[in-house]
Amino acid sequence: MRGEEKSAVMHLMEKMANLKITGLTLAELERLAAKFNVEEREVLRLYIEAKNKAYRDRYAAIPYSDRILLLPQCLRARDCPAKLGIYGYECTKCGKCRLLDLILQAEGLGYTVFILPGGSVVEKIFQDYKPKACLGVACLKELMLGSFVCEKFEVVAQGIALLRDGCMETDVDLGMIRDFLLLSQVQR
Repeated sequence: MRGEEKSAVMHLMEKMANLKITGLTLAELERLAAKFNVEEREVLRLYIEAKNKAYRDRYAAIPYSDRILLLPQCLRARDCPAKLGIYGYECTKCGKCRLLDLILQAEGLGYTVFILPGGSVVEKIFQDYKPKACLGVACLKELMLGSFVCEKFEVVAQGIALLRDGCMETDVDLGMIRDFLLLSQVQR
């Protein structure tokens, strides 16, 4: 495919992603991407970006105390002493990883913070804690799957993709997480 054709397809996909996101829209994006050899990662990135834009104002209107922060276990230090509990890893605040300042800031604002071993525990957290909003950090596929769980439980979500995927020692833009943590109507 020529560069100008690929650019036109990406422009069309971005327009579709900015429409109200549904399973049907996602299926159409995937079909279009496959037809024109657009990478799956790009489709997922557009999906998360569109969802964030669509729900940003609603998320910002929800008090911090009604929000949760979901972090992936892969951001922990290799020698993290946290033990696995029913809602994920229970941070001991040892300071061995880059998450401590972020966790303290989020908790100071009123967020409840969870460090997840995987996405399967999210439904239990939603059932037991009943948050109104969720800031999730994960790989793109997990963010997409998590967005469907948020819709099921009517939780307003924002998602931040990892900069580097994997099961250990991944990376994320901590500044971006802080910006999303602080989103509020007061700023607007």
